[in-house]
Amino acid sequence: MRTLISTFGEGDDQKVLEAMRRLPYDRLVLIGNDKIEESASLRMITAVEELAGQKVGLEVVIDSGFMGLVDEIATILVRYSRNPGTGERANVLINISGGSKILGDAALLAAFSAGVEACHCDNGLTMLPVLRGATAIDRFTPSQVRFIRLLGERFVPLDDLAPRLDSQSRQAAERVMRELRKLGLLKTMIDNGRIMVALSDTGSEVSRALRRQAGS
Repeated sequence: MRTLISTFGEGDDQKVLEAMRRLPYDRLVLIGNDKIEESASLRMITAVEELAGQKVGLEVVIDSGFMGLVDEIATILVRYSRNPGTGERANVLINISGGSKILGDAALLAAFSAGVEACHCDNGLTMLPVLRGATAIDRFTPSQVRFIRLLGERFVPLDDLAPRLDSQSRQAAERVMRELRKLGLLKTMIDNGRIMVALSDTGSEVSRALRRQAGS
């Protein structure tokens, strides 16, 4: 089954209708806040789908800040990306042109972490650079994944991490630290001559994405 998911808000019916015309799908799902449940735009999209004998799925997200939205949308994408009967990966595409800018930006980052294809459909179709099926856990080496999972937002000494990285050496831990810092996922500082490391804001989101993928 091909699922077309779109961010959505009042007045976005034409954007969604354009996506429906341009993209093949079997099921339409809209993501927005609780105000869209009674919107005229939703009623229009619902009426169009009912003519084709289809129902519109609706996923309501809470505006809990940018990272909260990313986490909510990514959870939704992961759920629709798995066939509930077989567990096999399903065909999912998300259009991010509807709703507020923060909702669209959060949807794009969520698509990146979930490995879902994304597009922007508004007076034309633009496919966005998200690799289908390449989830957050696929983008890092096993050593990098272990390093990220050991960290949080509070600084900890690098020396405390090295023995927990499957008995890797201090030199190996430093190499992984440099790789992740170059990617913008870590913060570092020196405290009493010791290297201290913590996840950056981006690193924290990657850590959440890794947890979601491990549990899916």
